[in-house]
Amino acid sequence: MADVATEVLDILEGVAQSREVRRNMDLPLYQSGLLDSLATVTLMAAFAERFGLEISPAEFDQERWATPTKLIADIRERLAV
Repeated sequence: MADVATEVLDILEGVAQSREVRRNMDLPLYQSGLLDSLATVTLMAAFAERFGLEISPAEFDQERWATPTKLIADIRERLAV
């Protein structure tokens, strides 16, 4: 498997339509408006497709995906990588 962080950033960059997610790993994704509820669902679907992770909206915690760094950490934890 390629580096999880790189793959998460590839997916995030595509969904957020911004390269800034790579340049600023502490970028507040929701506060900045790069992510919203629709984008979150899109991310969940992309992570399911790429990693086989089924993340339900009921178990989603926006704070755990608040920045690119936190999002990568959450996906790594879910994958137990």
